[in-house]
Amino acid sequence: MIAINPPLPRQPARGSAAAEPLLAVARRRLRPLAAALLVPMVWLAGTVPMASPLGAVAWAGEEDKAALGLVPFVKRGDVGNVAVARIEEYLRQMIDAGGSFRVLPEKAMATGKASAAGPAAPSPARAQAASPALKALDKADKLVLAARDILAEGEALDDAAKLLRAAADRYEQNYVELVDFTKLLDCYASLAQVALSQGDSKLATDWITKAIALQPSFVVDGRKNNRDLKALVEQTREGMEAKPRTALTVECMQADSVVFVDGVNIGAPPAVAKELLQGTHYIQVKKGNAAPWGQVLVAKGKPVAVRAVLQVEVDPEHEIAVGVSPDDMREFANKGSFNDKLFRNSAGLFAKQVRANYLLFGLVNKRNANTLELYLYMFNAAERRTCALPRIDYAANLGNLQMQTLEAEGKVREAQKCSVDIMKVPEIYTTAPAQEEPEAPEIVPTPREEEPKVEPKVEPRVEPKVEPKVEPRKAEPKVEPRKAEPKIDGIEDPYANLLEKEKESKPVYKTWWFWTAMGVVVLGGAGAGAYAATRPAAEATGFGAKVVLP
Repeated sequence: MIAINPPLPRQPARGSAAAEPLLAVARRRLRPLAAALLVPMVWLAGTVPMASPLGAVAWAGEEDKAALGLVPFVKRGDVGNVAVARIEEYLRQMIDAGGSFRVLPEKAMATGKASAAGPAAPSPARAQAASPALKALDKADKLVLAARDILAEGEALDDAAKLLRAAADRYEQNYVELVDFTKLLDCYASLAQVALSQGDSKLATDWITKAIALQPSFVVDGRKNNRDLKALVEQTREGMEAKPRTALTVECMQADSVVFVDGVNIGAPPAVAKELLQGTHYIQVKKGNAAPWGQVLVAKGKPVAVRAVLQVEVDPEHEIAVGVSPDDMREFANKGSFNDKLFRNSAGLFAKQVRANYLLFGLVNKRNANTLELYLYMFNAAERRTCALPRIDYAANLGNLQMQTLEAEGKVREAQKCSVDIMKVPEIYTTAPAQEEPEAPEIVPTPREEEPKVEPKVEPRVEPKVEPKVEPRKAEPKVEPRKAEPKIDGIEDPYANLLEKEKESKPVYKTWWFWTAMGVVVLGGAGAGAYAATRPAAEATGFGAKVVLP
């Protein structure tokens, strides 16, 4: 529900100029002149390009500061790591606090990728397309405020109408970037109010028609001074609602986009808006990485389908893969090859990766026991050149760290205007001994212990066990006990047993068993002869048999 506040006041009764305060008299008399001058001034301000100083001041912000990336400082001579780190960190803080640069986080420089936590640099194409529209909308807001001040005084209605019409034109022409459409609605209502005050009801009806088309529920309060406007709104709405409605369908290839109609979110495509009143409607399709798309629709009571075509922005400056590592930048800083073409190309690519406008390189050298020298070199990514800054001297114990770093910050700020490029390797790199980096211990792979060679296990051949043939043990000859030798006169003869008498062998025929065997043979032969002599003769059987007897 939109109410018109404050209502248009009637012409106040005035007394004499002497009776009024001097300030009030001057304000009343000068206001028409100021309103007349405001229109051309606003128009002129709207034509100022973004690149002009005025535009730059109006749009200055944290994102507009030049982004500076500090490449880790290198050292020469016998300089401690702690001293280098203190100088680098203190200079970082000084530059960041100075306000001329936006110092990139250390994480971005360490990884070679833009930090998501910091403000992202806008795409150049989008910045050029969006800034004029946003600027025009901002001017429209200021015009409406100026017109309301004039309406509050009840004077110079023509000037107020001019300001409101100029604001309405800016809202309508830059509707693609307009977020709050109630601003345009209030502008239409104020124009209708001025038209009624000037007696032009037809013009007032036209403005009310546009307002109701944007928001069918648009109403005004019932104050006495708004009665005519309220009646006009009710009458116009009744006539518009009696006409056929329009169904709008919005399609888009990007399904993750969002569709807005008159500033109202109706969802993702394909999106449908039904029951649209006849009149002018504004369609917007938005997507994160694409320029907003828009179309003005004049609804006439018939179904309408529109197709949005989004131009997805792919900015090659910020959509590149990491091709240059921070170690590459440190290697250039360690060699001082700022004049090399390879350095210019690599540094330019690295600056795009981290979204930096400038890269700052530093070298700390120990001149003697009492003095440390800081050499700074600033690379301009846009112009691809490197500027050598004046040398800054520090006490060896860094007792003057604050004052000298403040001086260094001023030199860095002035280097933005430097147009001199380094044409050769700086002298400090050729005269000062390089700080030897500790050699990394050679990593020798631990030899793999060879597993003992396993010979194939050969099962021993089992020979059949052969029991040794045991010859029967021969009977030991029986040794006859030695007979005691006779003693001679009680004295034993020591030589009595040295000689043995040979046993006499007995002939066979003198043995008893020989004659026994002979007897048996003789008796057997005699018995066989007797049996043969006494045996009866055999009967003839037709068979012959021959018997041979022994």
